[in-house]
Amino acid sequence: MQITNLQRFFTAYNTETSQFQIRFWFCLSLVFALFYSFLELQQAFASKYVVQDDARVYVFWLQRFLEPDILPNDLIADYFASVTPVGFTAFYRIMGMVGIEPLLLSKILPVFLKILTICYWFPLCMQIFPIPMAGFISTLLLAQNLSMRDDLVSATPRSFIFVFFIAFLYYLLRQYLLPCLGAIALVGLFYPPFLFIITGILIFRLWRWEGKLPYPSNNRRDYLFSFAGLATCLILMLPYALNSSKFGPTITGVAARESLGLAQTGRIPFFSNDPIWFWLFNQHSGLIPNVLEHPINIIGLFLPLILVYNRRFPLTQHITDKVRVLSQIALASVAMFVLAHLLLYQLFSPARYTRYTLKFVLILATSIVILTILDASFRWLKQHQSSSRQQIIALGFTGLLASTLVFYPCFLKNFPNSFYHLERASAMYEFFHQQPQDTLIASLSEEVDSIPTFAKKSILIGWEYAVPYHVGYDHQITQRATDLIRAQYSENLAELQNFIQKYGVDFFVVDKSAFTLEYIAKNPWIIQLQSTAKDILFKLQQGTTPALLKTLEHCSVVETEDLIVLQAECVKKSES
Repeated sequence: MQITNLQRFFTAYNTETSQFQIRFWFCLSLVFALFYSFLELQQAFASKYVVQDDARVYVFWLQRFLEPDILPNDLIADYFASVTPVGFTAFYRIMGMVGIEPLLLSKILPVFLKILTICYWFPLCMQIFPIPMAGFISTLLLAQNLSMRDDLVSATPRSFIFVFFIAFLYYLLRQYLLPCLGAIALVGLFYPPFLFIITGILIFRLWRWEGKLPYPSNNRRDYLFSFAGLATCLILMLPYALNSSKFGPTITGVAARESLGLAQTGRIPFFSNDPIWFWLFNQHSGLIPNVLEHPINIIGLFLPLILVYNRRFPLTQHITDKVRVLSQIALASVAMFVLAHLLLYQLFSPARYTRYTLKFVLILATSIVILTILDASFRWLKQHQSSSRQQIIALGFTGLLASTLVFYPCFLKNFPNSFYHLERASAMYEFFHQQPQDTLIASLSEEVDSIPTFAKKSILIGWEYAVPYHVGYDHQITQRATDLIRAQYSENLAELQNFIQKYGVDFFVVDKSAFTLEYIAKNPWIIQLQSTAKDILFKLQQGTTPALLKTLEHCSVVETEDLIVLQAECVKKSES
């Protein structure tokens, strides 16, 4: 009797369940998602000076919508404003018009995005496998996966693809044409690379597999949706295809292989000497980076096996023919991954096309596999007149499975893994906040990456902003970094003063350990520009004293636990 009740509880088919049960499992899914969001909010508002790692790249220049005079003639701000999708920019502009600051919005927006994502994901799963428990399992796994990475919580353009892409899939399966086209439009406005995946899905939907060969679909609505969707994708792609950036063309494959920024020691470590890492797990070049980060996702790989031996798993009869969309997503994603490698960086980073979509596929597949195996186990026990001991084992196994699904995050060292930075240099931010709007700050320290966000002042270079995708921008940043390294470690005061004059630097921010050999060996800028670093290292080993080091005592204006702020005008007037 217990086995029968368990089976009914876990595997009740949609037509056998009441709306109350469906709503219960959906609401429970929302509870977990909101709980994970609450944990993220605790990190986000832990202090006044907290910012998400990737959000910094967007938050600082979006503040211009509230304060148009900040960051004048700022190369970094102008670059990121030029490459940010128009939908994302328009959204933050509208929020700015009603007085919501970008930093605050970046912290609270992920909560709403997660709720909307769950609201589409649960019914999407029910379209494929109409068993409420499957919807709950897949939604729970999705919520956990989202909190194990900073993709959604960053409130950057990629944060919107979860709700918009999943909405596209939902409307596609429900055959709602106008909402489907609307979702495609939103994907294009907020995260254009996914238009290529949508294009692939729409093309694959025009074919049906019969035996071992594909045949054109005989469903007219497939053609209507595909052609209307493809036309929408084309219209949205045209502006990007015709647009030319003032920061130079996108880096090509040949140049990418020579780029310092894309090397193993660069800002975007794309290339690797390890072929397995490069093709599978690399964050930018790999096929499945983070896809199997949640170990339970691996179970989804067994879905094809379950479908082949479907007679042994009777619950598979409830899987609808809409499950084909999983293979369509996977095929479109892998096809774009290969094409992006062939046309390196002309179609963005290859990993963008698989790291999210393959995870979606595996999460949905995992929920199906778990329930079908559980149902088959219950049926086997019932048919073999299981003893009390067997029933206890079944109950224990079910409890263990449920506990693993629900409490897995408790065993993770960092959960949620939101990459929020708790900045401790508050005195420095407050000092710079009081300076004129056209203040320019030069530093090799990674700590200055948050100055544009918290102090709203320009920095000469910043490691977080040194993306090497456009040739013109990359050249300027690399030149600035090279000049700063040489000036900071030059024993010639005149060279340092010429650098200040050339760039109009107002302040230097120097790590207190900046003139040690250990610092030089670990600083990412110096590691990336190795040819410059070798000369510096050699001179320091010979006992030379950098000119900037001699000015620390009398030119310092602010000092924190790890940093010293120097007034460039004082350095400029110093005598050797």
